[in-house]
Amino acid sequence: MSIVEIRDLSFSYRKDGEEKVVLDKLNIDIEDESFVAVIGQNGSGKSTFAKHLNAILLPMGGRVVVCGINTKNEKELFALRKNAGMVFQNPDNQIVATTVEEDVAFGLENLGIEYEEMHKRVKEALIAVNMYDLRKRAPHLLSGGQKQRVAIAGILAMEPRCIIFDEPTAMLDPVGRREVMDTIIRLNKEKHITVIMITHHMDEVVCASRVIVLNKGKIEMDASPREVFKNVEKLKELGLDAPQSVLLLHALKDAGFDVEANALTPEECAEEILACLKKREVQK
Repeated sequence: MSIVEIRDLSFSYRKDGEEKVVLDKLNIDIEDESFVAVIGQNGSGKSTFAKHLNAILLPMGGRVVVCGINTKNEKELFALRKNAGMVFQNPDNQIVATTVEEDVAFGLENLGIEYEEMHKRVKEALIAVNMYDLRKRAPHLLSGGQKQRVAIAGILAMEPRCIIFDEPTAMLDPVGRREVMDTIIRLNKEKHITVIMITHHMDEVVCASRVIVLNKGKIEMDASPREVFKNVEKLKELGLDAPQSVLLLHALKDAGFDVEANALTPEECAEEILACLKKREVQK
């Protein structure tokens, strides 16, 4: 069942008197409970696409339906954003309270949720992102990764069916990135929340079940990570890279080693290299 249905989505803006097309008649269906990564070089339209999913931007052409709600329906805007939460790259822009648990409760207070239910949801959301032990901590004392997990908890407490992440790890160090990615993966697998993630980190794309590659507002590729990253040369043409494991195996293959250049994770890469070395040893 599709949780997102996009038909002929078009969006443009005017710059220096000229019209700049950002999204050009996109047609996309996203399945409920899936994990979709959206990639593309700067200016490809990926962040503009993300902002259409909870009506931060509205289509200039076509339609976007999320959780059965047309994003142009102003009367359903509240319901739309409750069901499709959005997490941005700078967590400081989403943190508003003086303690972690107060921040997570902020959105629920605006919803008029009763205290007992609100307390339950805040606790569950903080446990889900491994931040419950720091619930009394002031947000400004947290690391970047911890702040982002608090921002995620604030969305999670609203009990959304879908969360859109617009480059959620862009401002984080490697430790913070890992913390946030572990949280996102767990929410998808254990909570069955649909994840749509905009990212420029190719190593994060490996975690998705589907990858949509945008180029100049159009869909260039739409497949599994393994299928997309088989096309290293095509990705380079689009100004994109591949995970380090994929690039390493391609380099080894070009150097004459008998390896399959389709491993995505470091573990798969290591297994492929080990198998290659064993074959070479047998052949000696």
